[in-house]
Amino acid sequence: MTEISGIVPARKASRFTWFARALAGDPMALCSVIWLVLVLALILADTFGAFSGSRIALKARNLPPFDFTQDWRLWIGADSLGRSLLGRLAEAALTSIGIALLTVLLSLVMGTMLGLIAGYFGGPVGALIMRISDVVMGFPTLLVALVGLYLFGPSVTNLVIVLAITRMPSYIRVARAETLEVRERLFVDASRVFGGGPIWIIRNHILPIVAPTMLTLASVNVAMVMLFESGLSYLGLGVQPPAVSWGLMIAQGQGYLSSAWWLGFFPGLAVMLTTMSFNLLANWFRIVNDPSQHWRLIRRKR
Repeated sequence: MTEISGIVPARKASRFTWFARALAGDPMALCSVIWLVLVLALILADTFGAFSGSRIALKARNLPPFDFTQDWRLWIGADSLGRSLLGRLAEAALTSIGIALLTVLLSLVMGTMLGLIAGYFGGPVGALIMRISDVVMGFPTLLVALVGLYLFGPSVTNLVIVLAITRMPSYIRVARAETLEVRERLFVDASRVFGGGPIWIIRNHILPIVAPTMLTLASVNVAMVMLFESGLSYLGLGVQPPAVSWGLMIAQGQGYLSSAWWLGFFPGLAVMLTTMSFNLLANWFRIVNDPSQHWRLIRRKR
């Protein structure tokens, strides 16, 4: 006889337990969480000075990985200046993930706000917002970022602004489409009849319904923005030394591929695993927020 165990309804268990069981029902999402927790632990360890990734030790120049007779900070090798590669990866993780999260947060807030305005009010203002959005979407993200950073100079601030602008149209279009549907519902009409103003209706009735979709889109965009940032830093138009990011580490290790492959391999592996983790979590988040998809999280035991 088959026993089905899986998602416990929220009314029978705490919300935390419900999410924990939902996460356990998706092994790939669980592995993603574990990896991101490890990355967060590295960032926190570097913040409290456990690695000293900028410390130069010329005797350890291009030290190969997996030499466990060395200090634990050198277990995955050292770079051309003898700096701990593990420490450099931890420092770069804070930069790469921080830029991605800040960019996504900025584009999420601005794009959702503009999409709500365009969808609820419409008219000339809504048309203007959508036309500007269409113009931005008409150009490849990487091309716009290259031109913008070339004109205004490579810096973290310019990188965040340019990437946020290029990602904003997707939020605008999705938020507008959701708002156009929600504003026609009966409870919105009832709010208008009872004297609810547009701002009050948007904040209390439309935004709570639109928010889960926007958060799912944001979780997907984190991985995309990380790839764009890594590509731009690799080309020399993103993060500039002495700061470090995973893309910049790949660029710096390119010249050592034949003699010190680990200098480019481990940063590239970190980018791949982190972006994959964010994508898998985005898919899990979409399933969790769609009751018709909860059956995917059910585990069957014999």
